[in-house]
Amino acid sequence: MRAWLEIEMDNLIFNINKIREKVNNREIMAVVKANSYGFGAKETVRYLSEHGVKAFAVACLDEAMDLKEAGIENEILILGILFPEEIEVANENNIQITVGNWKQLEYIKKNTLKVGIHIKIDTGMGRLGFLPEEGERVIDYCLENAINIMGIYSHLSDADGFNKESDDYTETQIKKFQIFEKYKDRVKYLHILNSGGILRFNEKISGNIVRAGICMYGMIANYRVEDLKRVFCVKTKILSIRTVEDDSFISYGRKYVLHKGETFATIGMGYADGIKKEFSNKSYVIIEEEKCPIIGEICMDMCMVKIPESIKNKISLGTEVIVVRDDIIEEINIEHKCSWDILTGIGRRVYRVYKENGKPYLVTR
Repeated sequence: MRAWLEIEMDNLIFNINKIREKVNNREIMAVVKANSYGFGAKETVRYLSEHGVKAFAVACLDEAMDLKEAGIENEILILGILFPEEIEVANENNIQITVGNWKQLEYIKKNTLKVGIHIKIDTGMGRLGFLPEEGERVIDYCLENAINIMGIYSHLSDADGFNKESDDYTETQIKKFQIFEKYKDRVKYLHILNSGGILRFNEKISGNIVRAGICMYGMIANYRVEDLKRVFCVKTKILSIRTVEDDSFISYGRKYVLHKGETFATIGMGYADGIKKEFSNKSYVIIEEEKCPIIGEICMDMCMVKIPESIKNKISLGTEVIVVRDDIIEEINIEHKCSWDILTGIGRRVYRVYKENGKPYLVTR
């Protein structure tokens, strides 16, 4: 294989069990949108469901239908807003939907649809949903008109901000949501805690289910979580090794000069595979346990890395290269760093290699 993403599924389950402990054994809704953050939604859902996860969340109808067509029978919630024709499809396929405006409710009532809905409350994200002061009127309308409310939920916007102002804002969001606890005996699910909330605000837990996303993979925002295990590692191979005889420009734009006698390698991944263009001259890969800086502009299909003297005689064509891992993400020094952006950007031509007890059991794209 030219490039591949290794996913340690038993470590994923270890993390799920740790998350359960943190939230006092409440139910977990695994967020598997964007192809499960790039790790492959179908296999992730299959594996998690075998280990006790009953509910899953996706972004849109297409993602939900992909899971349905793969034979997934677990509860699936769409977090985005659907239009009338999409609501009909969700209703026909027993897919739960998010309701965030009155037009959706009016359509469901008019057509006497039995689709399960989760009412979205905007406690401070400013993206989708009803304001808290309107939420009670919405819920009462649904109850009076026999609309099938499966859940009420909100979303924390800054639970991983790691400063007092962010923490105070998050606590205010949780407090706003707590007024809906009075409906806990009339709806199946109440949920507000996302990954940041699970890991940092579990003592202030509100609701009976939590939404685990990036934390399943051992991270919170751009940081590793100490008591969770590493789940992913993106790898490629060395395609070329050369020691320059004179000072030489490397890659497009002549933005990096390698000096006489220095060695570099070309590796088999570029920005089309998920090594962000902005990593150019700012990140590194790991070869033979040594950090090797990315040099020059990253190309579409390849990039170049500087080889330290310490490993020059240890490498050869085909030597494995670690390109993206949680520790690399943590240390990359780029503006607007976003682990979600990095992971969901891993390209389709990168193979997904699922491992259990250290051994691959499934290779797919």
